[in-house]
Amino acid sequence: MAFWAMLALSAGLTTSQAQAPVQSQAPASTAAPSQVEDVEVVARMRAAQVRERVDAFIETNMAPAPGRPLARWNKPVCVATAYLSPQYAQAVIDRVAARIIEAGGDVAGPGCKADVMIVGSENGAETAQTLVKSDPRGFRPSRSATDRGSVALRRFQEGDAPVRWWHVSLPVNVDTGELAVHLDGEEYPTNTVRDASRLRTNVRDDLARIVVVIDFSKTANIRMSALVDYVAFVALAQVNPDGDTAGQDTILNLFADPQNITELSQWDRDYLAALYKAVPNRPNVRQQARGIAEEVIRQRNGR
Repeated sequence: MAFWAMLALSAGLTTSQAQAPVQSQAPASTAAPSQVEDVEVVARMRAAQVRERVDAFIETNMAPAPGRPLARWNKPVCVATAYLSPQYAQAVIDRVAARIIEAGGDVAGPGCKADVMIVGSENGAETAQTLVKSDPRGFRPSRSATDRGSVALRRFQEGDAPVRWWHVSLPVNVDTGELAVHLDGEEYPTNTVRDASRLRTNVRDDLARIVVVIDFSKTANIRMSALVDYVAFVALAQVNPDGDTAGQDTILNLFADPQNITELSQWDRDYLAALYKAVPNRPNVRQQARGIAEEVIRQRNGR
């Protein structure tokens, strides 16, 4: 029985303005341009900082399939668990679903087919190996464009991380939703290119399935709410398991600083909301990062 079927069964900008003494105050007609210019300069500086931060965050912590832009969910997401005790399973599903909605996604209703499978374990490596062995094609449906490759899959199975995950994404036609990549054992798709440009393509990358394995033998000192937020973040974005989060305000630092990190940071929320609002069919990650940064700036100016 394929792995997914098997598991399904168990399952605001601020500025300050200096005021001149009354006796030397300039006429209103000359003071106004100076004030506006100050605001514009500050805004440009802060926008540039946000762009740099988004670029750095994506470069060091995101891992799309090689040669592909970042993927995201573009359909209602079905969250399921396996090998979690009943008292925790529904609470985990509810919190992950709440984070998906908060980011701008949607969740599927009861009886849906699992898209995000959260698996509890006391031996993460052994569980990962069993899952891959039970359905190798489910983890690598194509030799390219859908996942991080065979080396990354081996590390998924052999590493010692307390939480490990595997993303599968699919390039699809942005108009029809039809596959734009060949899957092993299936016919080659026909994808008609129209209205393509240097700024947008007619293909976007959709997240298709994610498995997250939590090794509870290594999470005893982690607050459950923080752990589930960590899982929710990696379920919403293609996080690099080997990313460099040093000095960044993110839930991804949970295992480096478990005493002080209790939930998604505001930066995490801003990034995810921008990822899910930005135009998805950019031709490459660099242009995509620009779009995400612009969305972060809009969000912060609106607060």
